[in-house]
Amino acid sequence: MEATSTSEFYTQIYTPIETTVFEFPPLDMTDEEKLVKTTDKKEQVHKASRHQVFELIVACGLIVALGVFGILLIMPQVTLAKLAKDNSDLKDDIAVLRRDILDSEEDVNGITDMDSIRAQALALGMQDPNTNQVVSIPMPEDDKLVTMVSYDEEYGISEEAYNNAVEALTQYYLEEASN
Repeated sequence: MEATSTSEFYTQIYTPIETTVFEFPPLDMTDEEKLVKTTDKKEQVHKASRHQVFELIVACGLIVALGVFGILLIMPQVTLAKLAKDNSDLKDDIAVLRRDILDSEEDVNGITDMDSIRAQALALGMQDPNTNQVVSIPMPEDDKLVTMVSYDEEYGISEEAYNNAVEALTQYYLEEASN
């Protein structure tokens, strides 16, 4: 280190003692160092590729697991919806069949009743009316149609309703005893 003095200011000039140049990678590597260096690089590449493969397998596994869980969540809902639709269809079929049965019973009862009525009428000596005939049936004067028996709410059961109930019960028990 040298110091030079000039008037009032001092200027110091430093001279380097040693010059060091760092080379990267070192140019004077031995064969063994080169072999170790390339082996380390290959191991790092293999390690990185193994890590990538592992990450890929884990990602695929997660996707498959999510798909399985999604299917496990959706399948019961789909099954319930299908059963509800089938149930609704069967209820509709049952309603249609009930209507068909009622219609058939009405047809059969109507035909049977009319045929039996006609047979009984012919057996009693009646005959079918002609197309230009008007059929009139004489009705007795005391004939009446009772549709409802009224009860007097203020005074309890009316006497007429009580008498009707007694007569109906008496006839019922007399018929039961004779049968």
